[in-house]
Amino acid sequence: MTARRRRRSLLFAASALVLAACGSSDGGGDPSADGDGGERLPDVAIEELATGEPGSLADIEGPAVVNLWATWCAPCRAEIPDFESVHRARGDEVRFVGINIGEGSDRALDFLDEVGASYDQFLDPEGFVVTELRTTTMPVTIVLDADGAISKRHLGPLDQGGLNDAIDEALAVS
Repeated sequence: MTARRRRRSLLFAASALVLAACGSSDGGGDPSADGDGGERLPDVAIEELATGEPGSLADIEGPAVVNLWATWCAPCRAEIPDFESVHRARGDEVRFVGINIGEGSDRALDFLDEVGASYDQFLDPEGFVVTELRTTTMPVTIVLDADGAISKRHLGPLDQGGLNDAIDEALAVS
C-alpha cells in the first residue's frame, strides 16, 4: 500500500470515528455488544505507547479491562479518571489496558499525563483495532474474564459504578 493510499485510509477511518456517535452508550448496531461467551480479542498489531515495542491485541490475557480512546473524544477524556480510580482500587484483580486509536505517541502521552492515567497503554496509530472489533463509537470498553473471553463490550463512556459492575460480572464467570 502506498503512503498516499495509507494516509487516505487513515483519514477515512478517523473521519468515520469522528462522525460516529462519539459517546453513544447503546449497542450501536454491534451484535456482540455484551460478548458472546467465548469471543476472543482479534490478532491486531498494537505497540506499547512508552517504548514502541510491538505486540498484539490478542496477547492481552484476562481478567482485563481494555479501553479504546482518543484525545479528541470528550467522553474518553471524562471517563479515564474513573478508570484510573478503579485501576488503583482493583489493579491486583484485573489488568487495565488503554489503547489510543489513530494518534501519535507524543500526543497520546501528553494527554495521559494531563488526565493522570497510570495503567498500561498501547497505541494503534492506523486504527485497525476498531475495524477488527467492528465498531466506530468511541470510547469502547471490553472486559475479559479470567480465560480471556470477552465478558462485556460497552460502547460509550463508563463511570466507576458501571466499570465495577462489568468487572464483577467477568470475575463471577471465571
